Amino acid sequence: MSTMILVRHGRTDYNVEGRLQGSLDVPLGAEGRAQAVATGQHLAAAYGTPDALLTSPLARAFDTAAEIGRLVGMEPVSDARLTQRSYGAWEGRTWDEVRARWPEEYAARMRGEDPDIPGWGTSVEVGRRVAECLEEAVHGRELVTVVSHGSALMLGALALLGIPPLSTALGKLPHGHWNVMTRSSTGAWSLERYAIDPSAARMPRRGEAPDVD
Repeated sequence: MSTMILVRHGRTDYNVEGRLQGSLDVPLGAEGRAQAVATGQHLAAAYGTPDALLTSPLARAFDTAAEIGRLVGMEPVSDARLTQRSYGAWEGRTWDEVRARWPEEYAARMRGEDPDIPGWGTSVEVGRRVAECLEEAVHGRELVTVVSHGSALMLGALALLGIPPLSTALGKLPHGHWNVMTRSSTGAWSLERYAIDPSAARMPRRGEAPDVD
């Protein structure tokens, strides 16, 4: 069995302002750097050093991964397939600006659909490329940590689980939080833990069974 830890990067100033980033290379803000440290400390204590540490090449993800890597003793490796989806013409704008200029497309997005705007990265395409990267990453490995972006991680996980790409079943992963997925020897994927907060109670160590209710 392989275990994959899927981490969303720390917050940026754009996140604080409510601006859409997508493929824009926005750096971590002060809060995001603190989140990266807390996440790295928690993962190092709970899981130790992974067999691989992969990241989106965008600075907000790469710098989060670099902090995790510093604490587990390894360098992150970037993979362009882990880049956030493009938000096309909406990048750099606030949701209020989007709603005012593209009301119908905004409404479609609020329903969980792909809006018909120039440059938008479709859910199917993004999910396919992220899932492809994750499948390759766990091959021959027991533990892999991946740092990426909210939509990219959600869509990749949906693809691995065989859930339709427009599903809202997985919700939104908060900044600096992570999901844990496992891949069995048969190739079947499972979502084992969801939206883990680094300030939460002690995580089970590698190889230790999680608590049950």
